[in-house]
Amino acid sequence: MTQEQLIVNQRRSLLIYAERWGITKACQTFGVSRTTFYKLKKQLLATGSLLPRKRRKPRMPNESSLSKKKLLLGFIKEHPSWGPNRYVYEFKKQGVCISRSCVWNCLKRFDLNKRYKRLIYIETLKERQQPLTERNLRQLKYHFYKIKEGLWPGHIVALDTFYVGCLKGVGRIYQLSGIDICSRYGWAKLYVTKEQSSAIDFVENTIIPKFFTNGVELESVLTDNGSEFVNAKFTQLLTDYEINHHRIPKGKPLFNGYCERFQRTIHEEFYQKIFRKRFFNTIAELQAALDKYLVFYNFQRAHFGIIESGAIPIDVFKSRRSFLRQRFSNIVNLT
Repeated sequence: MTQEQLIVNQRRSLLIYAERWGITKACQTFGVSRTTFYKLKKQLLATGSLLPRKRRKPRMPNESSLSKKKLLLGFIKEHPSWGPNRYVYEFKKQGVCISRSCVWNCLKRFDLNKRYKRLIYIETLKERQQPLTERNLRQLKYHFYKIKEGLWPGHIVALDTFYVGCLKGVGRIYQLSGIDICSRYGWAKLYVTKEQSSAIDFVENTIIPKFFTNGVELESVLTDNGSEFVNAKFTQLLTDYEINHHRIPKGKPLFNGYCERFQRTIHEEFYQKIFRKRFFNTIAELQAALDKYLVFYNFQRAHFGIIESGAIPIDVFKSRRSFLRQRFSNIVNLT
């Protein structure tokens, strides 16, 4: 998915949310001003498109010429393991004057500023149709958090319902849980029922705004076959936001193991401790304590399922690495 398609989907989600819940709530939830909202709506009515406006390419008088860039790519194809200093020397042999910083900026603009990236580049050239070597695959996974092949933030979000218990004066309490399979960033919200309205509210008011504010595309959700996830209204919600819906086989909770493990972590690290320390009279008090734990889980607690040495979920969730997505898509196709 290109950057323009991502922006269009985010803007469409904002307009759909405004139609459902009103402009004021939509702007507050998605973190945009009313002026921005009306500009987008006016653009849609006038042009029928939500694509970002094309801007004139800025004039860069000191930018390297096209001939120098082509010459640099030729050097990379022949000597991918060299550094900027050697490339500058080769330029001088060709009678071309260029500085080391200029060569470095060109390499960074091409996303070839690391040796292993240059090696991958020559392996993926059209004239050399062959799979990536095992060594470069290991390097690629190491530099990008060893994320599972074919997964990136927003690719799949696993959802599930967890029975918390019975709170005196309130009744039964259920927790709607969601976790991004790639980054392990998690969400949780408490409800007094496990009906379709709870699942719809959780997805539309808790998960989608988080993806919107971080510029990440929510592509699909994974659920079991519970009544809150298989009803027509929930399916229509996902259709409106263009989110794919995957269901696990009946009687196979292991297929939703990411969310099951997330709920077990909350149960062991939060509920078992908090219910021995204080009493809760309302669901709002318990939700506030849960939100405080989720801040610790997502922003401070290292997760060792992402990388062996540990990584913070928010760091992976907010990583905007188009290179990661493109390269891992290529890996999936080659393997």
